[in-house]
Amino acid sequence: MSVGVEPAPRGLRAPHVKPRPGPSGSGLHRVRLWVRDSAWILPAVGAVLGALLAVLFVIEPFGLAHGWLRGLAWRASVSDARKVLASIFGIVLTTLSIALSLSLVVLQNAASQYSPRLLRLFLGKPGSRVLIPVFVATGVYCLVGVYAFGFTENQDVAPRPALSMAMLMLICCGAALVFQMTYTLDMVRAEQIVRRVRVSSLKVARKLDRLRREEPEAPSMVPVPSGTWWRVAAPSSGFVVDIDARALLSLAEERRLSIHVEVNIGEPVMKGASLGRVVQEGAHQEEARIARCVERAVLVGRWREPGRDVALGVRQLVDVAIKALSPGINDPSTAVEAVDQLAIMLCVLCQLRLGPRVLADSEGRPRVFLRALELRDYLALATAQISHYGAGEPAVVLRLLRLAGEVGLRVRREPDSSAVREVLHQVREDAETAQPGSSYLPMQQHYAEEVERAVERKEPLPPLPSLGY
Repeated sequence: MSVGVEPAPRGLRAPHVKPRPGPSGSGLHRVRLWVRDSAWILPAVGAVLGALLAVLFVIEPFGLAHGWLRGLAWRASVSDARKVLASIFGIVLTTLSIALSLSLVVLQNAASQYSPRLLRLFLGKPGSRVLIPVFVATGVYCLVGVYAFGFTENQDVAPRPALSMAMLMLICCGAALVFQMTYTLDMVRAEQIVRRVRVSSLKVARKLDRLRREEPEAPSMVPVPSGTWWRVAAPSSGFVVDIDARALLSLAEERRLSIHVEVNIGEPVMKGASLGRVVQEGAHQEEARIARCVERAVLVGRWREPGRDVALGVRQLVDVAIKALSPGINDPSTAVEAVDQLAIMLCVLCQLRLGPRVLADSEGRPRVFLRALELRDYLALATAQISHYGAGEPAVVLRLLRLAGEVGLRVRREPDSSAVREVLHQVREDAETAQPGSSYLPMQQHYAEEVERAVERKEPLPPLPSLGY
C-alpha cells in the first residue's frame, strides 16, 4: 500500500540501523534525567560513602586501615578521637549552613534580576552538585565515627587512622566550598551568565548537527498520509524533552511503517493530544503496541531540558533582555549583552543544518519525519519580544539592527533572507512607534537603511554608531 513518499536520492542514504524491539535509548535517557533532576541522590550517595568510610577506619573490620595510613595516623585516645570528630562535625555543619545561605541569596538575586530559567546554570554545575554531597559525607563520617568509637576495645593512646581520614575529608570540604563560591561569584556577572547560556546552547546545536549529517534532506512538503493510518496520543502532559529518532527508524523499518512526529522538542503537550501519526504499508498490525513504542520514543518531561532544546537557550537570553528592560530594573546594558550573544548564536546556526528531519531506511526510503525549528523561527524568537519591549532604547534598537544584518550576510536561503528583511522592518517600525519626535530616531532610521542595503548587496555592515556601544 503506497504512502506517498519516494526513495531518498543516492548518496544521501541513511546508515542501516539494526532493528530493535523498543526504544531503549529513550528509556536510558529517562533514567539519566531522573538521576540529574533528583536532588537527593548525590547527598544520599555521600551519606552512604561517609558511613562506609567510618566503619572501615574506626571499627576496621578488614584490618586494612592501619596498613593504609600507618605513617599518617594520629596518636590519640578514644576520648580524644571522639572529641575531634565531634568538633569537625560542628565545623562542617556550620560551614554548610553559611554556604547554603549565601548561595540562596545569590540564586534569589539572579532569579529576580535575570530570569528564573537561569537557575539551572547554578544548580546543574559540578560546584553545586559536589558541595552538598562532600559535606554530607564528612558529617555522616563524623557521626558514625563518634558512635563507633564506643565499641572500640583499645582505650589507650594508639594510632587513629579515623582522625587522618576526617582531616582529609575536611580539606575536601574546604576545596569544594572554595570552588562553589568562586563559581557563584563569577556567575553574578551578567556578561558571564549570557555567555554561558550561549556556549551551552551552541554545544547542543553542534551535537544535533553532527547527528543529522548522514540524514537525507527533508522534502519541501511533508507527504500526506494515504492508506491506513492512525494518531498517537501523548501519555501525559508536559514538555517534549527528546525524540529518539533512531528508535523510531528501527520500529518503522521492522514493521514497514512511516512515522510522522508532529511536535517539536520543547513544545508543550497535553495528555491525550496528538504526538503524530503512523502510516502502515501492509496488513493491519498491533496499533496499541506500536503506539506505545512511539510514545516511549517521544519523551515527555515535567519541564524543558537544555540537552536537546536549542530554543530554550534562545528563550533564556530573551528573558534576560526583556527582564533588564523592565521598568523595575531598567538595565539596557544587560539587554545589549544578551542581544550580542544572540547575534553570535544565530550566526553560528546559519552554518548548521536546521529544520525538519527525515530518516531513511537501508534502502533509502524515508521512514521517519520529524519537525524542527528553522533559522527564521530562531530569528523571530530572538528578536520579536526584545524589539517590542526595547523599542524605546536606541542602544537596543541599534544592536537588534546589527543582529539582523549579521545574520542576513550569512543566510543561504531566500526564506531566511525574507525573514531578515522582516526583522529589519519590524525593529524600525517599533522604534518609530516608541520614539516619536526623538532626536535619536533619524540616526536609527539611517542605520537601518544602511544595514538593509549592505544585506542586499552582501557588503560589510556599516560601523555601529557610538550610541550603540
